[in-house]
Amino acid sequence: MRDKKMLFAVVIFLSVCISFTSALKAETADELRAKALAVLKSDAPFEQKSTACRDLVRVGNRDCVPVLAGMLGDEQLSHMARYALEPMPDKAADEALRAALDKLSGKLLSGVIGSIGARRDSAAVELLGKYLCNSDCDVVRTTAMALGRIGTAASGKVLLNALKDAKGDNVTRICDGLLTCGANLLAEGREGKAKDVYDGMLAQNIPARIRAAALRGAVLCDKSDSMKLLTGMIHDNELCVFGMALRVALEMEEKKVTGILVSEIGKVQADRVIPVVRVLGKRGDKAALPALLEMTKKGDKAVRVEAIQSVAEIGDGSAVPVLVELMKDADAEISQAAATAMAGLPGSGVDTAIVKMIENPEQALRVKMIDIAGQRRIAKAKPALLKDMSDSDLAVRTAAVKSYGELAGMAELPVLIDMMTKASDAGEIGTYERVLGSVCSLANDKDACAKKLIEALVKAAPAVKPALLKVLGVTGGAEALKAVRTTVDDADKNVHLAAIRVLSEWKTVEAVPVLLDMAKNLGNETDKLLSLRGCLSMAMRRDVPEQDRIEMCKQASGLIQRDEEKRMMLGALGSIKNAASLKLVMPYLDNEKVRDDAINTVLAIVEPPKKGKAVEAGAAREALQKVVDVGGSSAHVGKAREMLKKLEGRK
Repeated sequence: MRDKKMLFAVVIFLSVCISFTSALKAETADELRAKALAVLKSDAPFEQKSTACRDLVRVGNRDCVPVLAGMLGDEQLSHMARYALEPMPDKAADEALRAALDKLSGKLLSGVIGSIGARRDSAAVELLGKYLCNSDCDVVRTTAMALGRIGTAASGKVLLNALKDAKGDNVTRICDGLLTCGANLLAEGREGKAKDVYDGMLAQNIPARIRAAALRGAVLCDKSDSMKLLTGMIHDNELCVFGMALRVALEMEEKKVTGILVSEIGKVQADRVIPVVRVLGKRGDKAALPALLEMTKKGDKAVRVEAIQSVAEIGDGSAVPVLVELMKDADAEISQAAATAMAGLPGSGVDTAIVKMIENPEQALRVKMIDIAGQRRIAKAKPALLKDMSDSDLAVRTAAVKSYGELAGMAELPVLIDMMTKASDAGEIGTYERVLGSVCSLANDKDACAKKLIEALVKAAPAVKPALLKVLGVTGGAEALKAVRTTVDDADKNVHLAAIRVLSEWKTVEAVPVLLDMAKNLGNETDKLLSLRGCLSMAMRRDVPEQDRIEMCKQASGLIQRDEEKRMMLGALGSIKNAASLKLVMPYLDNEKVRDDAINTVLAIVEPPKKGKAVEAGAAREALQKVVDVGGSSAHVGKAREMLKKLEGRK
């Protein structure tokens, strides 16, 4: 009971607040209106009067109309006066605009006519009619559009009467108004009146573009005669009318439209067949399937391909048998279009049919079905795919591995690893590598993946080990890193080299100590070089923290002997703007072979960044001065001196 009383009290309080606010707003509106009118009656500048008109858009009433009406003949203020009058609900605004018509000409007259159209003032129709033959083409255009926006049967008649005598560009201007009028009548549910407008237009000699639009309106208005009109549009000599027929066919949901398109597709000009086929697909009406499927079997190839695509867009399982036959077609384009269509057909029934056809004895078709099963990610296809992964045909095995990989997760990982270790063909092993890499990269438990891969690595044949190492590189983690490092000592040359390459391309900085150790201690110079380059490549990565990158360069610098690696390190340091990176670069300014690279690196480091902190002034000054001292190109020296001058103001 107490809660109900409290709720009642709150309601009363809110009601009082709302009433008070409304009263306050009414009072504020009166004050604002009075202030705006005072400004408009004064000699205030244009800007203040414009602001006053904007205020009257919100608070204007019939009391404001005389003042605003007096401004309609003002070259500067007419636009703002109309801006305030147009949204005003009082009929006095309509009367003021109508009264101004005979007093104005040119742009001011066009503006007032436009405002009458915006207000859809049906009482102005007869008054506007006489301006349809005005000598000013802009007045004619605005009047036609205004009558169209008013959108009454009467305004349509006025426009049609004017069209009979219109000449030149005025024909188009008046027709644009008629099309707007017809559209407004149709939107209001007055189909009969709209049809009168369109029929009146079609009775005149009008441009093809406009005739096409009028025919569209007539078709949408007259359901009883729409199919006859649509048929005529499909065969019309004017391409724009044919194009409009296709647009209308997409707009109309009636089943009869599909029947018309199907019945006429064999009668239209050759260059119109494909557009009609395309529209049949976009309509998505299954009634078109028999005709479309028949068109896929023979005739012009472009038409066949388009028909196949439309069948796919309609998306009905009944098309499967025909598409299967088309997938066997000798023409690769037809075969591929059918396969693409099959892959996109919706429904579990289609999935079932695809799984059954995976066992088809025809190798080419079988491979395509296996591929489609993977694209559609048909889970129930896994047993059949697993079986085909051991098929005697390499193409079947390869396709099955790819599709099985699309469906695989952690549960399927052991199967994939086991099948990979049994493979002997290099291409097939590569396929397994890519599939396993994808599965492991998406797995949540990377350590579990690594464990299974490492177990297989120990037992695998040398031909398979490089692929397993690459998958371990994709998987990452401490155990994977350790296993790959151990494999560097493998007696097989290819396995040994693969392990070094995987480590040199490792994704995370955990590999850097391993790479540095190998760069120091491996016996083969090529192996050392690969390890060092792997470390430097890591130092060049922007996603690695700068301090880590500097430390890598510092440790690698003592191992670098070749100019190529020196340039790699300079490239890495060039993107690290601090004193520590400059310190590592300085010694290379004395090396004539890489001096230009070192100078470029110094300039890149010292160049002030758009964001972030610049290099400490003292270190920057020292490096730039050395650039000047050691020489180099005149451009380099000049830029260094310019930077030194800029540093004079820095502490």
